[in-house]
Amino acid sequence: MEFEMQATLVLTAVNTVLLLALTYVYGRNWARLRSGFTAGLLLFTLAFLAQYVMSFYFYVTNMDYFVDMVSLHVLILTLLQTVAFAVLNGISWK
Repeated sequence: MEFEMQATLVLTAVNTVLLLALTYVYGRNWARLRSGFTAGLLLFTLAFLAQYVMSFYFYVTNMDYFVDMVSLHVLILTLLQTVAFAVLNGISWK
């Protein structure tokens, strides 16, 4: 479990950085365009950012209490989300 949770912690930090980059792009676009779609993208990103900040805090403070049976599942889901956020960043920055 040690490796899975440490990898999850690293990926959670990476996702936080990716979401901060998306927040910057969507915030800049919303400031220029003021469209509902851009506001929706910004709120979507902020919701995920709040989730990942709270998850990072939880992993750091309560990792000893995390259940072994789900650590691999959490790692896989976090990895998939990292790939998705990276793709979204690549599309959004163009």
